[in-house]
Amino acid sequence: MALGLFSSNPNSGDPYAPPSPNNNDPSSILSQYRPLIQQFSLSSLLGYCSAVSAKRIGKTLAFIGGLAFVSLQALVHQGYISVDWKKIEQSVKEAVDTDDDGEFTEKDVQRYWERVKVFLTENIPDASGFGVGFMLGLKS
Repeated sequence: MALGLFSSNPNSGDPYAPPSPNNNDPSSILSQYRPLIQQFSLSSLLGYCSAVSAKRIGKTLAFIGGLAFVSLQALVHQGYISVDWKKIEQSVKEAVDTDDDGEFTEKDVQRYWERVKVFLTENIPDASGFGVGFMLGLKS
């Protein structure tokens, strides 16, 4: 057995291993994490930022939609207006149904998702990196 195979770092053969605790020099930390850092790209950063923005916009739109519904219901309750919710539901279904089957199904969601992917990754050099960053941004 050669003693050179064993070191104070228990993960010495792993390129992704954390640096040993007694060496806190930033350049040595960067050199040890270089393979992992090189995996990141501008596309993945843009994907992450896009997802965070999409989440924020989605929450804002949900808030506005909920506020509009509560406001309408308050006006209905007070007798100022009458709302035909069945007609509104039918109009919304017609607007979002992409395959004209009369229902908003998983196929419709998949078509919308494909449109979003094409829009967001158009002319991006690393679309897979963007996708990974986008998924990480959605989870954050």
